Amino acid sequence: MGNLRAVEQRKADVITTMDNNHDVWLATAEPSGRPHLIAVSSWWDGSTITIATTIGSRSARNLDSTGLARVAAGTPDDAITIDATVGDRISVGQADSGIAENFAKAVGWDPREIGEDWAFFPLRPVRIQAYRGYDELEGRDVMRDGRWLV
Repeated sequence: MGNLRAVEQRKADVITTMDNNHDVWLATAEPSGRPHLIAVSSWWDGSTITIATTIGSRSARNLDSTGLARVAAGTPDDAITIDATVGDRISVGQADSGIAENFAKAVGWDPREIGEDWAFFPLRPVRIQAYRGYDELEGRDVMRDGRWLV
């Protein structure tokens, strides 16, 4: 076994990654269970992950219909997985300027400049896991039921 990180360190590493890495994998599923996975830009405000996609996309339909998402960040040997509930979508034209501007500042592009068929989706983490390889699989939860464990 290597040097295992304490849950406090794992939480700190999750926050650092989410603050600095704005490209994540977004997994959704249709109500029938058919999965869908895409790379998306994201903005983390410390409690909510905001993503943007077109309102007619498969991801948007899945987020609207199931209210669930899984986000993956990091690398395969330093993985973060986040199970989240989905808040109401916000069309880019109706978005609070704080959401739109902070998203654009974080990711380097602004969906409002692309077209009105884009929307923001707030994802609220309910479970976050962080692990570096098999050695850290045990004790990988850093958040459960929407609450940090430390």
